[in-house]
Amino acid sequence: MLLQYVIALVIAALAILIAIILGDYGPWYLSWFLGTGFMVLVATAAGVLFEAQEDAAKAAAGAPAAAPGTPGDVVGVVTPTAADGREPRT
Repeated sequence: MLLQYVIALVIAALAILIAIILGDYGPWYLSWFLGTGFMVLVATAAGVLFEAQEDAAKAAAGAPAAAPGTPGDVVGVVTPTAADGREPRT
């Protein structure tokens, strides 16, 4: 417990030190950092959706599915199914 407190104290001290050094540029750097991370997440999500749509289009066109038992719609590609083709219990 004491070690966690010391680690948190060191991180807080570093954050304050960085804020002092950056001065007025701190908000700009924070928004740049958060915005870049958010755009990476959005691009990754778009890539996953694009791949799911491609797999669904191939399955609808009659091409073999990516894996045996994979349904041909976008929901079926994204949603996991059991080995016997049934929907998993939630």
